[in-house]
Amino acid sequence: MSIVAVNKTKSVEKALIRMLIERYRRFGVIGRPVSDNKIVLKVNYGLQLIQILDLDENKQILHTNCWSMYRWNDTLLQWNPAEHGNVTEVRIFPSQIWTPDIQLFNFADERIREHRIARVVVHSDGSILWVPQALFKSACQVEITYFPFDTQICNLEFGSWTYDRTQMELDWWVTTSSPIPNPYVDFVDYVPSNEWRTDGETERDIVHTNRTKQIKAYKRYQERNQTDGDVVTTKQYTVLCYRVRLHRNPSFYIFILVVPCILLSSLTIVVFWLPPESPAKMMLGMNIFVTFFLLLLVLAGQTPNAVKEFPLIGAYFCLNMIMITLSTFLATLVIHFHYRGARNGPLPAIIHRIIIEGMGRLMLVRQSIPLPEEKKTLSHVVTRTAAGLGGRHARRKLRVPELHSSKFLGDDDLDDSPQRTATGALPNCIDGGSGWRNHVPMSGSRSGFGPSCAATTCPGCMGLADSVGDLSRRSGGVPGTLDWHSSTVDAVRAPPAGNADSEDSPIMLSSSTSLERDVRELKRYVRMFVNRQKEGSRKNAIAMEWRTMALVLDRLFFFVYIATIGITVVTSLPRSKRFDGAQ
Repeated sequence: MSIVAVNKTKSVEKALIRMLIERYRRFGVIGRPVSDNKIVLKVNYGLQLIQILDLDENKQILHTNCWSMYRWNDTLLQWNPAEHGNVTEVRIFPSQIWTPDIQLFNFADERIREHRIARVVVHSDGSILWVPQALFKSACQVEITYFPFDTQICNLEFGSWTYDRTQMELDWWVTTSSPIPNPYVDFVDYVPSNEWRTDGETERDIVHTNRTKQIKAYKRYQERNQTDGDVVTTKQYTVLCYRVRLHRNPSFYIFILVVPCILLSSLTIVVFWLPPESPAKMMLGMNIFVTFFLLLLVLAGQTPNAVKEFPLIGAYFCLNMIMITLSTFLATLVIHFHYRGARNGPLPAIIHRIIIEGMGRLMLVRQSIPLPEEKKTLSHVVTRTAAGLGGRHARRKLRVPELHSSKFLGDDDLDDSPQRTATGALPNCIDGGSGWRNHVPMSGSRSGFGPSCAATTCPGCMGLADSVGDLSRRSGGVPGTLDWHSSTVDAVRAPPAGNADSEDSPIMLSSSTSLERDVRELKRYVRMFVNRQKEGSRKNAIAMEWRTMALVLDRLFFFVYIATIGITVVTSLPRSKRFDGAQ
């Protein structure tokens, strides 16, 4: 078994470190490394951000990976390099010498220590450089008003926990390339985050004196009262406040929140343009309401539960849900007005003037109301019949017994219509001549037009019978009521059965009585038909007024919705904020 010989050489660096630690153990560990207690120890502090690990918005805690940079001077750690082999610097564990007790004031960490173990670099002139790694958990007030286009500004406040400004002065870091203090967070070795963007990463290669986007840190003095017996003294402690501005990357949230919101808002506008009688008007509104509620649940999972201000996009969701709820009520009201018709009477005049006449023009809903149809009485029918036959039989003059209209027309039909004849007699059977007397009524006729007359001798009676039959067919052809005209036509067209030279003969009187009775029955059914037409026209006009008001209200609600959404979007636009380092 061979034994390897180990050459033991004397290390100058080890001997120097052992000498420094032994001297420091005797004089320097228990107090500040100064020769006089009145001397203020100056410590330069800098913060270099390496990575943003997370921003817990629910707990409002910022997780960062940083490097803390310290530089101060310790007179007990000085030596002459010529006496120690020209060694100008050594590395010592921080636990073996005095280190400043600079802590994160707004920490939110359950751990006791934040820094990782890192040795300090000691130079021969007594200057010390210490750059430990640290994982900080700091409290950050989250502002999600403009989520997902929000910007967060988080502070990291560092200061001495026990030394006031009369014992230790904390100052900005000074780089070797520039003697001007650097009051900014250093982003030289920063690893970009996928969720957050920072201002410093865009200016990492710019000298700190020329930076414009990054927020400048500031120094303040925190006052604390200390009681010593009955004496209360106020001491000031130096605090360096570094500020980091974070911009959220909204790409993910645009596709799952913003784009669906815009599309659903467009569909909400469509609800007001659907006709009131369409069932899709109610169904579409309820479906949009449910979809907005689902988006609100997605938003609730992405934002903190307890915040001072609710996100504007969430308020926009709620506003749309409120508007959809109101539009559902309004759609129900519009549908009620649409189908209201003439059940409860016509539209009040003041509402007609305000809504239809006033708002209808403004909303471009000027729908015409159809007027009731023109009166159609028996005189109109007979007049048109006479006009139709007048050209064809202009040379024939027929004569019928004069029957005053009061005998077979009611008083309500004696109106001031310009189409009523002046004499009140039937206009088509005037001056029938001798042809009327040469005919007798056809036996077996139920209700003939007086004496039977052939088509060649009494064209007026023929035209009256044809027109009555036409009215019977147009009015629905009630069986057993107006079917008498066919037998009358047969009686009119039948050959003459006897002589009727005298107008006062019994045959003539019987024909007059039969004609009066049948015309009275005709008048009753024609009046029923005309009244039904007039009533239908009146109800249609009333129903059209209610439907027009429903359309005007629907258009009004559409413009109200557009105005509400527009004002909400304009007032919710994010406003840029500039922060001065002197704050």
